[in-house]
Amino acid sequence: MMPGNLLDQPLLRLSKSDHFTVRDAVQGVAVLGGIGSGKTTGSGAALAGAYLRAGMGGLVLCAKPEEAELWRRYCAQHGRSASLVEWDGTTPGFNFLNYELARQGGDGINSVVETMMRVVEIAALASPMQSRAGEAFWIDTQRQVLRNTIPTLYAATGTVRVADILRFVRSAPIAPAQMADPNWQRSSFFFEMFQAARAYLDDATGERLVSYWRNDFATLDAKTRGNIVISLTTALDRFNHGWLAQAFCGPTTLVPELSFHGAILLLNMPALTRNEDGIIAQQLFKYMWQRSVLARNGLDPGQRARPVFLWADEAQYFVNSFDAEYQSTCRGSLACTVYLSQSLPTYYAKLGGDGGHDRVHHLLGNFATRIWHNNACAETNEWAAKTLGRTLQSRANTSHGEGTNSNYGLNLGDGTTWGSNSSSGSSYSGGPQGGSYGSSVSSGTSEGGHDNRGRNRGYGTNSSRSWGTSETMDYMIEPGEFARMLKTGGPAHGKRVSAIWFQAGRRFAASGGNALLAEFQQ
Repeated sequence: MMPGNLLDQPLLRLSKSDHFTVRDAVQGVAVLGGIGSGKTTGSGAALAGAYLRAGMGGLVLCAKPEEAELWRRYCAQHGRSASLVEWDGTTPGFNFLNYELARQGGDGINSVVETMMRVVEIAALASPMQSRAGEAFWIDTQRQVLRNTIPTLYAATGTVRVADILRFVRSAPIAPAQMADPNWQRSSFFFEMFQAARAYLDDATGERLVSYWRNDFATLDAKTRGNIVISLTTALDRFNHGWLAQAFCGPTTLVPELSFHGAILLLNMPALTRNEDGIIAQQLFKYMWQRSVLARNGLDPGQRARPVFLWADEAQYFVNSFDAEYQSTCRGSLACTVYLSQSLPTYYAKLGGDGGHDRVHHLLGNFATRIWHNNACAETNEWAAKTLGRTLQSRANTSHGEGTNSNYGLNLGDGTTWGSNSSSGSSYSGGPQGGSYGSSVSSGTSEGGHDNRGRNRGYGTNSSRSWGTSETMDYMIEPGEFARMLKTGGPAHGKRVSAIWFQAGRRFAASGGNALLAEFQQ
C-alpha cells in the first residue's frame, strides 16, 4: 500500500502543480456529461486507472454488457488482474439474509427487517411503473408485516429464508377467529411456524406477535390487506425462483469484505441485458457492501486500512434513498465513490415522485468533486454554472454609428399690383379791370405683376466610434459554454476529452480558483 500520510498521497495529476489525492477521492466524485461527451473514456478512465494503481479494493456495477470487458482491460493495464473477482449471478454467491444474521446475530433481527425493506424499495425503483400515491402508508405497513414475520421464522427455524417469508405471509389469518379454527391450523404454514417458535420466544414477544396478527392484520379491510400482501410478496417473489434465487438464496461464496483486502468485485449483471433483475441484484449487493463499509471501522486494523471504491457508470440505474446517507458518512471509512451519469433529469427520473428534486440534490450535494463534460442539458449546465458561482468579470464594449442626411426644397410664387390716382383744382382772380377763372383735372392708373421660383438641395454624413471596458458580477462560465467549449474526443479533437473539474474548498494553482479545465487522452 501507499507509504506515508495516506490521505495526501497523489492519485492523479491535473496540472503541473495540482494533484487529485486520496483525501479528495474519499469525498466523492460525481461525473456528468451528455451522450458521447467522453466521460467514460476521459475522466472515467483516468480515475479508474488511478484507483487501481493505488491498490484499492472496490465494487463495480455494470449497466452495459461491454463494461465487464472494459474493467478486465483496466485491471490488466494496471497490473490488477489477479485482484478481479467477477460474479455474473448464475452461480451461488451471496445469501444476503444468512450474511446479515451471521454479522448481527439474533439481536440483529431489526437489521434483517430493514434489509428486506431495502429489497422492497429496490424492486419498486426498478419497476417501470412506480406507484407514489400514499407511499408512506404502504411502506410502513410492509415494514410492520416483516417486523412481525421475521422474528417468528428465526425462532422457529434458526434462520430466515425468502421462501419462508412468502409462505408465512400468504397463509396468515384473514379473520381473528381463524387463528382458533382447527381446519385452518392443520393447513397453515403460519400456524406451524408459530407452534415451532413458541419454545424460543419469551412471553412478552409471543404476546406482541399474536396480538398483531389477530388484532391488527386480521381485522384490516380485505382490500387493504390484500394490497399489502401482494405488494410485499411481488417484490420478494423474484428471489424465490430463477437466477436471483440461485444467486442470493443459496450458499455464500463471496462477501463484501473481500474488497477490504484489495479484491475488485465486478458484478457482471448488466442492467441492459438482465433488465429489472440485474438492477435489483446489483442494488442489493451494493447496499450490503455499503453497510459493511460503514461498519468496518469496528473491525481490526487490517480490515480498515485500505481505501475502497464504489464505481457506477450510468449511475441512475443504481441509486436509491440510502446513497445520500452513505455518501455523507463514508469518508471516515476510506471509501471513494464515483458516479457517472448524463444529467440532473436523468437522476430525477429514477428518484422522482414527491421531493424527487430535493432527493437528487441532497445526494449530489455530498460529492465534493464534480466533473462536468460537454452537455446539451440546459438545466444541468445552469446548475454547473451556479455551482461555480459568479465572479467580477471585465467586459469589453465597443460601439459604432454612421448616419446620412439629405434635404431638398422648391419654392414658387407670383404677385400683382394695381393702383389709380386723380386730382382736380380751380382758381379765380379778379380786379377792377376784370377777372379770370381756371380749372384743371388729372387722373392716372398703374398696374404691374411679378413671379419668382427657387430650389435648394443639401446632403450630409456622420460617423462615431467608441470603446471601453466595464466590470460586472457574472457567471465564471456561462451555461451555454458547457455545450460549446468542451472537447468530446474522437478524431475531430485529436482523441482529447476536456471537462471542468470542480472541487469544493480547493484552490488550484493552475487557475487560482476552485475549478480548472482538465484534459484527458482517450
